[in-house]
Amino acid sequence: MKHLIPGIIGLLALLGLADSTYLALAHFGVISPLSVESSGLCQLAVRTCGSVIVSPDATIAGLPHAVIGAGYFAVIVGAAAIRLLTGRWFAPWETLAFLIAGLAFSAYLTQELLLRLHVPCPFCLTAHAINAVVIALYAISLR
Repeated sequence: MKHLIPGIIGLLALLGLADSTYLALAHFGVISPLSVESSGLCQLAVRTCGSVIVSPDATIAGLPHAVIGAGYFAVIVGAAAIRLLTGRWFAPWETLAFLIAGLAFSAYLTQELLLRLHVPCPFCLTAHAINAVVIALYAISLR
């Protein structure tokens, strides 16, 4: 049981990393943004996922949100791996602060997507939902 929650966190973080990497590749044109739209998941609004991914709204100081997300989830994968190997979280309170900062950023991006841009991008919202579940599981694992 002591490895179950960190294992789930690691798997969820891998999913978040894959999702963010996919969006980052679409942002840089390695994968066509049209492929994101043609996935069938993004036909939800007039502005689609593909149009948002390549817009200036998807960056901070020129750095795509998806790249930030990929880095964030990679750190979580690493933290979960350390926990699984050593039996304890490395820098548990600092990790919690990192996750809280990530959750705050996710909340901001979610409200931007839904309230300002009116684009409920399933790929973006999946990453944000994974983030919320990860922090809940992490908090449980600290008990």
